[in-house]
Amino acid sequence: MKWEISKTFRFEAGHRVWKQNLTYGRGAQFTKEKPVNKCVNLHGHSYVLEVTVGSDTLSEQDMVMDFYHVKNALKGLIEEIDHSFIIDVNDPMYPELKDVAEKYGAMKIFPVEFCPTAEALAKFFYDFLKKRLEEAGLLGEVKVVKVVLWETATSKAEYKEE
Repeated sequence: MKWEISKTFRFEAGHRVWKQNLTYGRGAQFTKEKPVNKCVNLHGHSYVLEVTVGSDTLSEQDMVMDFYHVKNALKGLIEEIDHSFIIDVNDPMYPELKDVAEKYGAMKIFPVEFCPTAEALAKFFYDFLKKRLEEAGLLGEVKVVKVVLWETATSKAEYKEE
């Protein structure tokens, strides 16, 4: 891409990485002590989402795309996920948490069909924005370059297609 622009969003959300098991898998050999699987607990983050779109041409307004339009492409989703609890529908806790949310109305559930790791959420936002560009008939002119999702100030995941 000759030109790229990025837009940043912030949202608060809880999640649970129900598949986490630090005793095996990639990188387990680096840990000598018995690890504590903290992310299987219900917890939350102040997420920072950065989306980058690009184009080899500029519009008649000399832009890849106006930042205003990038914001509006994701605005509804950001509002929906903000202050929600992101949970995989395959998580064994999902039925109970859904029942609690419905019974007390004190929990906003955002169900997904994947374990909501930072990596999987980055791909989720990437796919969502790509679909929005496609629906608007812009996918040939503007492409999603990458999505970066900061889960904490020191930990981020990035997704891009090759």
